[in-house]
Amino acid sequence: MAMNIDFTGKTVLITGAGRGLGKEMAIQFAGCGANVYLGNRKVDQGEETVAELEAMGVRAGFTKCDVAVEEDVKKLIADAVEFGGGKLDVIVNAAGVICLQDLMYIKPEEVERLFSINVGGTVNMLKHGLKVLEGQKSGNFITVSSIAGRDGMNMLQAYSASKAAVTSLTQSAAKMAAPYGVRVNSILPGIIRTAMWEEILDGMANEWNPDVKNTTTPEQREELWNASVKGMIPMGHAQQAEDIAWATVFMASDFAREITGECLSIDGGTTSGR
Repeated sequence: MAMNIDFTGKTVLITGAGRGLGKEMAIQFAGCGANVYLGNRKVDQGEETVAELEAMGVRAGFTKCDVAVEEDVKKLIADAVEFGGGKLDVIVNAAGVICLQDLMYIKPEEVERLFSINVGGTVNMLKHGLKVLEGQKSGNFITVSSIAGRDGMNMLQAYSASKAAVTSLTQSAAKMAAPYGVRVNSILPGIIRTAMWEEILDGMANEWNPDVKNTTTPEQREELWNASVKGMIPMGHAQQAEDIAWATVFMASDFAREITGECLSIDGGTTSGR
């Protein structure tokens, strides 16, 4: 059959969909006809994304949610199931944060924040999301890890560890969910000029030390960005948010029906062979 990905009539739940990758994923799923339910900590971002999706002609909904808070996640899942008429077809956990502190400078509270959202949030979403998908004996769950979780990044040690945990959780959950007809996979984004990478540029400028507060000119930021791209990506150019979103839509589609427990890097060759 021809590859025409159609999610018409299906319901997709995406966390962290108020900006960046999560928002782009929501737009691409909507472009394939899906009705999309969003979870996001910031209400204004969530409501703005809902309005954009509705303007595309699909149904959309939103619940304020901090994935690190289990009660928030339980309510989000319940609201999404109701929105979907009692069923969910796809869950994408794109919520996450980054830490800009080198191992030698990192504060204990920053480690706690990082792991409570990136790891604890993934646990909460898998725990309550898979209960629904396994109960209906169908569906797809996609986590968003990072190439930093596959190939630990210098100066991003704690962040890399948190994303490695997401990767491991995904692989373990895939084995658990497979007998129920549920697939679990992970997307590992490469270097993309999102708000998160703007934070990384700040970290570079401040030598990854939270006590250093350097200011940078736009020209200096571009130099840091171009050096990162040149030094890290064999293909020589950064990825775009839609590259990650397209891969996510594919992994959730029937064209990937035999794929589970996989961690797919979209990085222009940065982690090739790893």
